[in-house]
Amino acid sequence: MSARLAAQVLADRAARDAARAAYDTRLEAIKADYAERGIGGRLMDEVSEQAHAMFDEAVAVVEEHPGAIGATIATLALWILRNPIMAWIDVLLGPGHHRGDKK
Repeated sequence: MSARLAAQVLADRAARDAARAAYDTRLEAIKADYAERGIGGRLMDEVSEQAHAMFDEAVAVVEEHPGAIGATIATLALWILRNPIMAWIDVLLGPGHHRGDKK
């Protein structure tokens, strides 16, 4: 029985050593890759890829729903220009035209 256990221990050590060698090889490859490009370069690449993907998705949405995009842009423009538009209406109609104002 001890011969069987000794053989199992040797097999387990061989498996452990093989796993450790694979780990060390992969770790050295990662270290070399980081030394070559660095973390900042990797971050910039990732940000660039994500921005490009978001732009492509936005273009696809605009192509699929041009009316909704146009209406959204028009609504935003009206909201941004609401004060000048209300001032223009005041000039055009006179200052006493608001609801609730009684003459």
